Amino acid sequence: MSVKPQNFEEKLVWYTIILTYPIYFLGAQLVWIPALGFILAGCVFKRWWFQTKDTPESEKISIPLSVWIWIVGMLFIELTIFMSHMEFDLGIPKFVFTTVNNWARTWALMALFPLAGCLKIRPQVIYRAACILCLQSLILATICYFMYLLRIPSFSYVSPLVAFRGSASFYTVNLFDVGGDFGEARQFRLRLFANFANNLGIIGNIYFFLSSQEANKKWRWIGTIGGAAMVVGSGSRSTIVCLVAVPIASWLLTNFGWYIQLIVGLLSVVIGMIAPQLIELMQTAWDRVISGVRRSSEVVRKRLAEVTMNRWMEAPIWGHGVVEEKGPKYTEHMPIGTHNHWPDLFYLHGVVGFLAFTFAIVWGFVELTLKARKSAIAKTALNIYLVLLIATAAVDIQLASYLYWQGLILTGIAFKEDVPIFADRQTRTLSFKS
Repeated sequence: MSVKPQNFEEKLVWYTIILTYPIYFLGAQLVWIPALGFILAGCVFKRWWFQTKDTPESEKISIPLSVWIWIVGMLFIELTIFMSHMEFDLGIPKFVFTTVNNWARTWALMALFPLAGCLKIRPQVIYRAACILCLQSLILATICYFMYLLRIPSFSYVSPLVAFRGSASFYTVNLFDVGGDFGEARQFRLRLFANFANNLGIIGNIYFFLSSQEANKKWRWIGTIGGAAMVVGSGSRSTIVCLVAVPIASWLLTNFGWYIQLIVGLLSVVIGMIAPQLIELMQTAWDRVISGVRRSSEVVRKRLAEVTMNRWMEAPIWGHGVVEEKGPKYTEHMPIGTHNHWPDLFYLHGVVGFLAFTFAIVWGFVELTLKARKSAIAKTALNIYLVLLIATAAVDIQLASYLYWQGLILTGIAFKEDVPIFADRQTRTLSFKS
């Protein structure tokens, strides 16, 4: 089977993936990727709106329930932004600014790219393109490591496209860092095409699982090695854990009865929420045994979570809507509403936003778990969900959605796939139909 792109949407996806580094060096990721999401979503709605009963079945667009749930959930997030801006008298201009420069580039993408999965985009195209990007990343990672050994500094610059607004970190080109947070020992951490090393760990995991589905053995090995190199090179503990924990959890979810699936599934969601505390506990124990030093970055993260949850009570229903740019000295002046996904979700979007996101991700997780026993695509999408759940321990995952958008398209393809869920020995079958 040819993996060359065969239609407009496949070409957009293919060339955006394999040209990731040119786009990155231009500082254009935060400009082009959201635009790509809206373009693909526009293609979906255009074809869905104009299709008729005479449209060939293979050409018809059908939007699965899970995708609708994500769309509605992300619209509720937008509603919380509007209500919080009204509640704190931030004004309509500020609301429009937040919508365009924040929501449309983060939360919206978590619905738009699964929606794009309703188009005729073959997963094999994504798998091969992922392998090609992993090869590029492996070459660059090797160069960066030799630069580090030879004490050659990484070049760094901010793209002029920063004029499109948003944090300068999204427009900064810097392949690797040498340093630690808040006085920690200096260390080598890859960034490659990500804005932060932690985000590279998330992307590396997703590319690892995408590449593992490549049919060509040579490309599969190249892709998985490249993905693993991104994860390890990022130095992110939570994402390194993913490389081991996700395959184990995925195997348990797809090889045991429904009760084991339910238990493991619930544990995955709960662990995603409490993972910061678990990682901190293990790291504290390790540091006390080895060096007696507690990592200061974890202390700051814990303080941020504490202050964030206390401040959430000022606006429990709709949240604050925007990040507080400069926190107190207690948090080393780090912005309130950053670095902790679940507390930040409460602080920024209140109970309404928390319920909207949690319902969408849990619904999708359950569907993919049920489908994964009979579908390789669904199992890969399930792995992506597990990565994101674990990643909530370290980052606000919506902020990196413009980086792992390929994985979101694959989840949409999995939602669209018509897979029998329960089938007894007679004739009854329950399935999620596209």
